[in-house]
Order: sequence, then structure tokens, then C-alpha cells
Amino acid sequence: MQMRDDEVLVISHLLGELDGLLGGGEPPTEAAADATGDAAVIAGLSWSSDPVTAPSDPALRRLLPDAYPDDAEATEEFRRYTDATLRDGMHADLLAVRESLLVIGENGHASLDDDLAQAWLRVLNRVRLVLAVRLGIENASDHDDLAVIDADDPRTGPFLLFEWVGYLLADLLAAC
Repeated sequence: MQMRDDEVLVISHLLGELDGLLGGGEPPTEAAADATGDAAVIAGLSWSSDPVTAPSDPALRRLLPDAYPDDAEATEEFRRYTDATLRDGMHADLLAVRESLLVIGENGHASLDDDLAQAWLRVLNRVRLVLAVRLGIENASDHDDLAVIDADDPRTGPFLLFEWVGYLLADLLAAC
């Protein structure tokens, strides 16, 4: 993957925004699991014994949607068993992308193996989903409406980011 310094800065900022939305932090390590003695964490599972409520932020809700929209009890149970694990996976992807971004920042490029390319695809897709929610893009018509907004519209910058991240995704998919 090849990027200019300004592109590295923009991606770094977007990763920070995504990390903040997900709640920050890093995925638990095996050492931390061993220290707590939590069998679920040691086994690679992470769930809460307490109910986990759905995110109130629509963008985060897009990343962590209800599994059973018509069954609140089943959704709550599913969220209890999956929320932490899903977030841990998202944080692990962010960490991998950040590490490769450091290499790109130093060299202007980095080679991505299959696993790292997949992490990049997942992270860029999540960034694009968050931008879509923030922009109110739910369908092709919404996208087309934004494509013709005035340059002084406050949505212009986020929309251009949305488009650029889409191009990065397309280029990375073509390379995989």
C-alpha cells in the first residue's frame, strides 16, 4: 500500500475517530486474561454477565446492530455474548492498521499480507459506514443528492472523505 504523508495523516485521524467511537482501549491480551483468571477471556471469549444495552450513537449502532430487531430479549442476550468480542476484534484491526500506517509514514509504502489487507478492508469499511451514517446516506439517492451539494455546504468535507475512503477500498480490493 502506498500513501502520501497527508493521506497518512487523514487516515490516522479517521482511525482515532473510529477508536473513540468504539470506546478506545486495546483488545485484552492473554497475559491480562491469565491475570484475571477469567475463563471466558482465557478461552478467547469475552462477554458480560450484565446486560449490554444497544449503542445510542447511530453510527456505533450501525457497526454493532441489533441481531434480532423484532425480539428485544434475544437481541439483549446476543449483545451480552458478542459486544465485547466484536469490539475487541475491531480494536485489533485498528491496531494492525495503525502499525502498518507507521511503516507507510516512514517509507511511503508498506507490503500487506493477506491478514493485514483484510484488517485494512474491515477498518476502511467501518470508517465509511460511520461517515455514511453521519451524512445520512441510506441509499443511492441520498448519495447522489450529496454528490451535487455546494462547495460551501458543511457536508462537503465529510462527503469527500466518504468518497476517498471508497476509492481506497476499491483499490485495495482490486489488489487483493
